[in-house]
Amino acid sequence: MELMEYHDMYELEDRHWWFQARLRMIEGLLRRHVGRPGRMLDLGCGTGMFLRRRQAESVAYGSDLSPAALAFCRARGIANLMQADAGRIPLADASLDLITAFDLIEHVDDDRGLVDEAWRVLRPGGWFMATVPAHPLLWSSHDVSLHHRRRYTGHEFEGLFEPERWERVRMTSCFALVLPAAVLVRLSRRLRRARRPPHSDTYQVPAWLNHLLVALHVVEARWLERHDLPLGLSLMTIRRKREG
Repeated sequence: MELMEYHDMYELEDRHWWFQARLRMIEGLLRRHVGRPGRMLDLGCGTGMFLRRRQAESVAYGSDLSPAALAFCRARGIANLMQADAGRIPLADASLDLITAFDLIEHVDDDRGLVDEAWRVLRPGGWFMATVPAHPLLWSSHDVSLHHRRRYTGHEFEGLFEPERWERVRMTSCFALVLPAAVLVRLSRRLRRARRPPHSDTYQVPAWLNHLLVALHVVEARWLERHDLPLGLSLMTIRRKREG
């Protein structure tokens, strides 16, 4: 991503509805399915909000290819950082209990290779949790500005995980409540053929709207702890590396 996108993420993610909603969904599913892993790695850790929260209960590592992202992590007081390509994790085979990859897989050319590398580093019975943007029809300047390679259908995302290697624990859509608005906004931009430079849709909204969106997604996060959603702006999965 561009340096400005990392700066905006660092400034916004502790209060912005999108980051806070995603955090609640992730943490609810981790509590329900995974518990407290001993050793974990957050692949593509960005500016470190999620990683900082994990340090209190796990030996938590973060990796990112961007020096700027890691600098923002250090500004949060995060240690155990490594600059690395997500497809070549500098850790030993079967050395981790949990790997997370939130809105990372869509950035890499070899998405299957990334998933295979996560499988290598996880111990048998270890967990992999990931999110990706959904619906290729919603491709927009938001994706271009964030250097996405693709958006996924459910079938495409599922195809990254070989059943012989991975047990499917959860596979669900998320951000269902904002999907209709996102469809209207992004398709209208495409019809207008706006000439402005590509830009992310993650920006500060009025405080009242931010509070409302956070509250709505608290409800969605609670639903997701026990139930899947058929449609949403993103896809989320939890996989477990098969024993043996």
